[in-house]
Amino acid sequence: MTDTRKNLCPCSSGKLYEECCKPLHEGKVAENAEQLMRSRFSAYALNLPKYIIKTTHPSSPQYSKNKFAWKRSISQFSTAATFDKLEILDFKENKMVATVTFTAYITQDDADSTFTEKSYFEFLGGRWLYRSGRLEEGHAPNLVTTGQLKLLPLAYYGDPILRKVADPVGEITDEIRALAEEMIETMDACDGLGLAAPQVHHSIRMFVTRPPPAEDEAEKHALGEVKVFINPKITASSSETWRAEEGCLSIPAIHGDVKRAHEITVEYTDLEGKTKTETFSGWPAKIFQHENDHIDGILFIDYLDVQERQKLEPLLKNLEKHIHDGTEM
Repeated sequence: MTDTRKNLCPCSSGKLYEECCKPLHEGKVAENAEQLMRSRFSAYALNLPKYIIKTTHPSSPQYSKNKFAWKRSISQFSTAATFDKLEILDFKENKMVATVTFTAYITQDDADSTFTEKSYFEFLGGRWLYRSGRLEEGHAPNLVTTGQLKLLPLAYYGDPILRKVADPVGEITDEIRALAEEMIETMDACDGLGLAAPQVHHSIRMFVTRPPPAEDEAEKHALGEVKVFINPKITASSSETWRAEEGCLSIPAIHGDVKRAHEITVEYTDLEGKTKTETFSGWPAKIFQHENDHIDGILFIDYLDVQERQKLEPLLKNLEKHIHDGTEM
């Protein structure tokens, strides 16, 4: 809460609110992700839901098309909690992406609700936006990682690279291995099940996947085994098909039902340069087909029927404008 005697900023900077977060709440663009993180914490403390909504990435799990319900949810949280202190544990930035690890000391119903979060931010349309975060209860400095930031900026709907047929990978170099590692880190940070190289501005025939470990819907979002596919190709597809909802990290907040082959046999090269043949079914097969489309310049929305695509067209145009021009959705 704000110190009313000195009007100190709730973000624990030690500065006056008028000199710290207030200009950001009134429209000033944050200079970096740490400054945005502080201003969002103080916005929660001061019950300013519009600012939280305005600074949330459209692909964030927190993003909601129902702004009224979202605003009410934020206000309820702000009203019920006491925001005692913010402690920044780590800040890493790489031009277009950043992480801020912090501990938020919060009290709810006279109980300690302190949590630590490693937040992910992306620079879009001339400003930083909150994308997602990994949370642990209490003060958890273990979320701080050493070394350089390995996150990569994503290519979004409207970027020409998403419509190019990617080039084959020649030699498996250290650069290719490093890119695969960065793609896995980015996929996990964005809660993705797969990520293709064109989605991170590399037009080569490579993608990574982390399918759910079971087809049980309740375990759909649990972490499974990571696989790296280089120069993949589908050699056989079952006549049996199934339809399920798909989304895409490059087309945030938009989903559609897509029909895919239930079982496929594929050939690919792994990071050791070995050629492999495997058969996948269910979700692993669906995820493979989705990512394999990316390296051919195909998006899941291309499979939607005319009526469904027409319904999505205004949303796609609004998304493209928001992502590339920085306007609010």
